[in-house]
Amino acid sequence: MELTDRVERERLAKEAVYAEMKEHPIDLDGLYNALVNTIHYDYVGFEHKRKYYMPNESRTYVFSNYRYGTLTMEILARSLHQLVGDLHDRHLKFHCEDWIDYRNLGMPYRVRGAKDCLYVTSARPGAGVVPGDKILEVQSMPPERIRAYMRNVAFNSDIPERELWGGYLRMARSLTVEHADGRRERVETPPCPPFEENYPVEFRMLEDNTAYLKLERMDREAIDALLAQHSGDIAGSKKLILDLRRNVGGDWDACDGLLPYLVDRERSLTELFGDEGCWCLFTENNCNRRYDVLSAFRATLSDPEEIAMIDRELALYKDNVGKGLVYLPPEPVEGTVTPASAAPEQVVVLTDTFCEDEGEAFAAQCKRCGSKVTVMGRPTMGTLDYFDPITVAVHEKMTLSYPIRMTHAAHEGRGISEKGLPVDEYIPWTPAEIGRDLILERAMAL
Repeated sequence: MELTDRVERERLAKEAVYAEMKEHPIDLDGLYNALVNTIHYDYVGFEHKRKYYMPNESRTYVFSNYRYGTLTMEILARSLHQLVGDLHDRHLKFHCEDWIDYRNLGMPYRVRGAKDCLYVTSARPGAGVVPGDKILEVQSMPPERIRAYMRNVAFNSDIPERELWGGYLRMARSLTVEHADGRRERVETPPCPPFEENYPVEFRMLEDNTAYLKLERMDREAIDALLAQHSGDIAGSKKLILDLRRNVGGDWDACDGLLPYLVDRERSLTELFGDEGCWCLFTENNCNRRYDVLSAFRATLSDPEEIAMIDRELALYKDNVGKGLVYLPPEPVEGTVTPASAAPEQVVVLTDTFCEDEGEAFAAQCKRCGSKVTVMGRPTMGTLDYFDPITVAVHEKMTLSYPIRMTHAAHEGRGISEKGLPVDEYIPWTPAEIGRDLILERAMAL
């Protein structure tokens, strides 16, 4: 009787786990066809990312679970996340609104990859790990085995210091950790509720009359306020350090007020923007989807200038329906940036893997300011090649957001995807950086 009861409890538990997919069946063929066709034909970066594209692996895994009655919404969503994430384009995104996405959980610690382990570089109280800990295993698997299992494409790079482990570690429920004293233990890591990340915009004066700005987000209002308060300090400093190592992006024009301190001579905005034009993928789907969105937006406008601008965009997509990849020349930009009457003699820009989007664009702009600027640290994330996303429903509860434009540099094979913007002085990551800011020390000594 006890054995019978146990089997029945296990059967009921299994039915509860898989009930959602049985009660709300999904047309898996239709879902995969919509996702695969959109990536293959409408995503502008497909040809460059083709080597990573293996939809049959995901399809086989999902349909095998479906066949044996073990498919859950979680398995399906994670598999589709992985399929999209493997293409190494952070502007190509899958979202499933019907499921508590693991990416919406909190990540209470950060890591940096090494060949044989992961180093904890920062941690919130109660995370179970502390900075300096070495993670030897995740769910009893060492990092090198996980990399091999994930075909070395799951972490956005095959260079350990550039790997992004956050999404994977959010799902982990246990770690094997080696502490600084050599003691090893198994640490349980239950799901962490989401919390608000802090991306500071800060100013302080350092020794040797060095002005230091930490810019972890491109926030026009916050940066303008900072410049209004500290412009005199910056103008009178001998050296200016801009720390963009964890800049997550934001406003494109957030740092316009800094440019007079950076340029070594009068420079045109055209020169500073470095816009070479772009290539847009005008498939029928892309044109129709964008036309529908713009038309709906136009109906909400009353300003004649805004309406005229949207009309020009509507005409662009109407005139190019089905033409495929078309080159669009850069928009003319008027104006110049003149050096400030008082400015630092030297500017050092600090970058790292975690600098992306508008932060990365500003780092590129800094490099065009001239001889005063030195960029050091590590190459940025490499997110600028593909842009201007469209979001399309691939199921009533699931969407795919994909870019339809690429830079001229990416089209010519000069893109920065998976490489990032190069630095003038490269400083490889080592565990010593957990306790000391080696990049800032080097910037101070420059």
